[in-house]
Amino acid sequence: MTDHLLLVLQAAADTSRAYGEFPVIGARAFVWITAEVHLMFAAFVLGVPMFAVVTEAIGIFGHDERYDRLSKEFTRLLLVAYSATAIWGAMLVFGLSTLYPRFWAYLTTIFAPSMWVYAALFFVESFTLYLYYYGWDRWKKGRAKLGHWTLGILLNVWGTVVMFIANSWLTYMMSPPRDITRRPTKSARTTTGWATSGTSSRCRPSSCCRSRATGWGGRSISTTSRWGSP
Repeated sequence: MTDHLLLVLQAAADTSRAYGEFPVIGARAFVWITAEVHLMFAAFVLGVPMFAVVTEAIGIFGHDERYDRLSKEFTRLLLVAYSATAIWGAMLVFGLSTLYPRFWAYLTTIFAPSMWVYAALFFVESFTLYLYYYGWDRWKKGRAKLGHWTLGILLNVWGTVVMFIANSWLTYMMSPPRDITRRPTKSARTTTGWATSGTSSRCRPSSCCRSRATGWGGRSISTTSRWGSP
């Protein structure tokens, strides 16, 4: 009985700053809303350049100015969308780092190098977008037009690489740890139960947010206590 009480007290101490609070809607709703809106704008700024490059190529090789104008109108939408994507992305980072500090610290210890690459590529992508849009009328004929079209291709390349980097974080976060997916031994089931038998130094963040009693994002002591030993 004493050992069990000590385990409960230790788990409660470990979870003291695992989760923060957000007014009115709560921390989980805030992170969900910011992540969802950021994803919508991110998908927009990734897909629109693809249409723009294709229509510009039709205008170049088909000698049709209408497609070139259409491509420029597509690109004009990106200027506002890029700003909105950055704003909502910053809100998401602030939300994760302040409302889920231990989770964010755990994730950054693993993906810190790729996060710097992500930030650098975002600047490169933004600079390429400005050259691509504001150089449209200047580089409109001959080889200069082909160079301008190449900028559009590079814009798509940078955006795709940025998407792959962000997807790697999400894939890791949503993957269950090895000890959860592996069938527990009979002794582990009878002595410590399913949740504590999954505790491991290879714990994924997704498993640390999972609760037998309340489902995803719950605050069960047996699950959230894993943040103490990532």
